[in-house]
Amino acid sequence: MLTPKQLFGQLLFIKRKRKKLSNLRNSVITGENRIEIVLDPNKEYQTIDSFGASGAWWAQVIGGWTEEEAHGLSKRDFIAELLFDSKKGIGLSSYRYNLGAGSADDKHSPKIKDPWRRAHNFEIAPKIYDWDRDENAQYILKKAVSYGIDQIYLFANSPLARLTKNKAAYGQIQGDSFSNLHTSQFQPFIDYLFDVTEHFLEIGIPVRFLSPINEPQWDWSEGQEGAHYEPEEMVAFSKQIYREKKKRKKLAGVEISLPELGEWSNSSVRYLEAMIKDPEFMSYYSTWDIHSYWSSTKDKKAFLMILKENQLDVRIKMSEWTEMRHGRDLTMDSALILANVILQDLTLLNVTDWQYWIAVSAYDYRDGLIYVDNDSKKIQLTKRLWVFGNFSKYFRPGCRRIDAQVDDEDIEVVACINPQNELILVVINNSLTDKKLYLPNCYKIKEAVVTTDDKSLAPISWVDNEISFEGRAVLTMKATL
Repeated sequence: MLTPKQLFGQLLFIKRKRKKLSNLRNSVITGENRIEIVLDPNKEYQTIDSFGASGAWWAQVIGGWTEEEAHGLSKRDFIAELLFDSKKGIGLSSYRYNLGAGSADDKHSPKIKDPWRRAHNFEIAPKIYDWDRDENAQYILKKAVSYGIDQIYLFANSPLARLTKNKAAYGQIQGDSFSNLHTSQFQPFIDYLFDVTEHFLEIGIPVRFLSPINEPQWDWSEGQEGAHYEPEEMVAFSKQIYREKKKRKKLAGVEISLPELGEWSNSSVRYLEAMIKDPEFMSYYSTWDIHSYWSSTKDKKAFLMILKENQLDVRIKMSEWTEMRHGRDLTMDSALILANVILQDLTLLNVTDWQYWIAVSAYDYRDGLIYVDNDSKKIQLTKRLWVFGNFSKYFRPGCRRIDAQVDDEDIEVVACINPQNELILVVINNSLTDKKLYLPNCYKIKEAVVTTDDKSLAPISWVDNEISFEGRAVLTMKATL
């Protein structure tokens, strides 16, 4: 069960405090029922690099579903099209491939009972590899690349089981800690990660990022692959992997993604403090990947205050989130929560990347963008899938976020200028009532799509620069000057 604090953090509809719109550089003529959008294209923030999702817990299963689904596509190819195709699907621009610790290949991790949560590795013996392993997950990875995704992340939740203290892909209490990787095993783990990364690069997989640690603050004592690191251990490992990467010329274009903390504040503070006080670490890592779990607006502002107090200018990426709540949901209820979290992370934290957790789920949980049934292999699409597409299909790599304000407490808005110099707006209507939206007269709407309880990225009409859309909806507009 969730604590009240955790439930509040996940169910919160973001209500940013509105500042008075005194600068009406791009304002429109006001009227009784009009919602003004005020845009300042001269005030730019971050550049968007990608929207993505991970293949953990599903790709190694669904990558083998060759049965026919629709339009001559197999089930696995139909799901790949939904996720990766920018015309027929939601057009993800990055993909996270799970580098398993080997819990699927041995009998040393009995506390991972769910076969979906077990993962293969490629190692037969130290420095000897079978690259045909994890065949199904590799199929999905290659499908992602075939759709043009050129930002591939390799991420590991745990070191190889043979390298851990308890020879399992999860930890157990060791003295007064759950740390499961001795410092003497840092190098063998690093060697494995680099060997695998080099292999994927050699076969044409555009690996841009390698993430060796995942949510180090948790105990990870059962249920799934995971490894706990104390703050000082995480920093020491991070420095060693950075130094070792410099020795491998083939990895010059690969960035190490760290620290993958599980939340913006609270349990992450000790890790942030350890990072900040280590000059060597700070000289290596000017980009931080952090997850938005359990994080309220207050928590995110606390993180920003840490940056401000330490006069830090670091690039921030949001690399994992899902709504932590039991029960399947196909509706706009969970989709609106997702949309508001994305929008807040973009506008408050200035994240450059936003990556969802498991893209496909077989669980009774509010997690996947797509649900499947293990027995019947039935596929169900959620409104989360299409609302994510309101962002991922239109906020393409290279979009520059600009200032956008709206004078309505039910409406949230985020805007960017894409590489084609077009204005892209995503607008969330959190109310139950229809809204009329007016775009500044200097812009001309070229395209508009909406996701609602009964529409999925459906085209919507407009008159001049006026567009009406219903309550509980997410609208995306493309416009030109």
